[in-house]
Parts: sequence; C-alpha cells; structure tokens
Amino acid sequence: MAHVLFAAHPTVGHTSALRAIAARLLAQGHTIDFAIVPAHVPAADRWPAPVRAASALPRRLRTDGFTVLPLPRSWRALWHAVRLPGRVGLAELAEAIALFTSDMPAQARAIASHVATRNPAVIVGDYLMPAALLGARLSARPYVALYHSALPFPVADAPPFGSQLPATAAGTLAWQAAVAQLAALSQRFADRTAAAARLLGIALTRPITLTRPVSDRLNLLATLPELEPGLMPLDAPAAMIGPCLPLPSAMDQGHPALHALPAIGLRVYVSLGTVFNEQPAVYRRVLDGLVALGADVVVSAGKSAAALRTRRWPRTLICESVPQIALLQQVDVVVTHGGNNTVQECLAAGRPMVLLPFGGDQHANAARVARLGVGAALDAASFTPAQLGAAVQAARRQRAAAARLGAIVAQADGAARGADAILALVAAGA
Repeated sequence: MAHVLFAAHPTVGHTSALRAIAARLLAQGHTIDFAIVPAHVPAADRWPAPVRAASALPRRLRTDGFTVLPLPRSWRALWHAVRLPGRVGLAELAEAIALFTSDMPAQARAIASHVATRNPAVIVGDYLMPAALLGARLSARPYVALYHSALPFPVADAPPFGSQLPATAAGTLAWQAAVAQLAALSQRFADRTAAAARLLGIALTRPITLTRPVSDRLNLLATLPELEPGLMPLDAPAAMIGPCLPLPSAMDQGHPALHALPAIGLRVYVSLGTVFNEQPAVYRRVLDGLVALGADVVVSAGKSAAALRTRRWPRTLICESVPQIALLQQVDVVVTHGGNNTVQECLAAGRPMVLLPFGGDQHANAARVARLGVGAALDAASFTPAQLGAAVQAARRQRAAAARLGAIVAQADGAARGADAILALVAAGA
C-alpha cells in the first residue's frame, strides 16, 4: 500500500479534484494525508464567501476520512483572499498570484516536516501551490501537479489567460497588451517561487511559470483532448486523465431536488457556485427569464436562498445546496457562473450551459465551452431576462453536441486514472 500526501490552498475549487483522486486511493486501502492551511476565522459567517468556504474545508477533509496536516496560517494570504473578489481581468490574476505564493518558505518547511514524520512516498499538489513543489524538493520526494483542466496553458486563437477579452479582440492593442501582461505575471510567479527556493537552499532546474506544466515528473490534467480544442503542445510530462468527479453518495438520494423535476419538458438547473452565490439580483433575472419559458427549475442558491424565497416563481425549487452531480442527470440545460468544478461536471454529464462568469478562470471556461459548441456566455452584470431565456433555448439546441462529449468523458474515470498514475509513479521509484 502507498502513502500519499496531498497539498492545496483552502479553496473548494482547488481541492475538489484532489479530493476525488484521494478518495479513490483511500478506498483502495492506501494512506492519505492532506496538508492544508487552516482558514478558520472568528465569526466566519460575517466574512466574504471565499473565506467562509475556506474555513469549512479542513472539517470536510476529515469527513472524507483523510488525515489533515496543518500548514502555517497566513494572514497575508487572508488579506489577498478578501481583496480577490474585487479585482477583474489580469488585476485579479495578479492578486491570485500574490495569494497563492504567500509564505511559501514556511509552508514548504512545514510540508517537509510532515514528510519526515509521516513518510509519504509522493506529494501531490494543486498547480497553484508552489510550496508543495518546494516541500517535495526539500524532502526528496517526487512531486505530482494537478490541473483542473488545461488552464492556463496557451490555446491557439484564444484570448490570453486571465484577460477576459473576447476572441474578437484578437490582434488589437488590448490583446497585445494582455499578452505582455500575462507574460509579466507568469514571470512574477516564477520569480517569487525562485526566491523562495533560494531561501530554502533549493536549486530549481527550470523556471516555475504559470503557462507551462510545473512538475518535471508528472502533471495530471483533469481533462481530455476532446475538451481542449486548440491546446498548444506541452513541454513536460503530462497525462490527460479526464474530469475528476466525486462518487455519488447514497445519502444524496433523499434530497428534494432529485424528486422535483418532471420527466418531460424544459428542465433547468441554476447555480452560481460556492463563492459567487451572494447574487440575489442575478438569480432573480435568471428566474424571470426561465418563467417566461415555462421551465421547471431547481436552484442552488447558497446565501441567496433566503432572499429568493421571499418571492415565488412557478415550477421552481430553491435550495441552499443540492447533490449537483446526481441532479445534472435530470436536467436539459445548466445556468452557471462557469467555475471549474461545475463546468467539468456539466461536460461529464453531457449538459449544455449558459454561463454568467464573474471573474477568474470563469471567463476562460466560458470561452472553452463556446469553442466546444456546448454553450455561450452572457454578461453577468447586464443581461436581461429575455436574453437569458433566448440563451437557454439556444443551449437546449446544443444538447446533442453536449451529449457526444459526455459520452467521451464517460469512458474516462478521471479520478481512477489519476490514482493509477500516482501509484505508477510510486512503483517506478520503489
């Protein structure tokens, strides 16, 4: 049996695929540790959504059955996490880099200390946690990087990652400026990682940048070639394993959302994710557009649920949360913010999407969905109910294309393939 240490920052988006792979390994009898920064803060319900979600993660990891290993708490990272939702475009990416590269030396030393105590054979880390790579170097362990998809690698004819520019801006001065800014931010990521490595006495064999795979041993991409049109060749060991989804739970079957939709008609699922769900005005415009279509609707509204329940929409069930993977099997179209987890789960389920991206990689995901021909995006700040209704009708006509992609994804159990790849790396070094 193998002993694997996973490491990530305390965000739902950057731990979901890791947790799915770790759960498969745990079910096979392997030992799983999960190193994470405790994000508990006083009166967590009063903090912004990203902090609230992060504060609950260690408890969720323990519920998964993993041994949780604490990393040094970083108030600098908390500061950047609070500021992040207020940034847009490449300014948001700059803030994210500051967040994910905060206190790297202390975190790397803590990971190495856990390795000395727990003796795992391999370290698997989120690609945006360079401290995990440095901790692996300190402890002479192989390092595996996990990417949620092929973001942020270059894609032919696609806007520069993080720019939020439309594809129609190609060749403009704004596009050229974004290319230069992304290169500078990728270099900043490399420089901060290199500085931490020097402080730790580590000699890096190559720059650790945003736009190329960070591990020289194995990079796992939770996607497939069919889901990444235009992806440029990668110059490091990489395996596309497919979306990494958690296994369905028998406890989910009693949830009212799974018994609310009829067998026929237009059935729509609406979710703005974990971090961006405090948007009752956006939800209201969505629901007004769906009412005009006569759709049956389930809403995962998070913190907006109470505000939405003050008004009634016909044939609409409003929940704080739902068993999303199971529910996706029952709907025709998904209206979503475009977060990595939801997009991957929709692609795996073969469901077309209407995307309302707010920031971060959501815009890049929206562009990818459009390239795949399984959805389109609207401006979250300005769309009208009529525009939302028209977009849902258009997405419904893309159901066959989405189903074809879903059938391809169904052949690849990403979490199982990721677990197998990690075990093969361990076996190769045995």
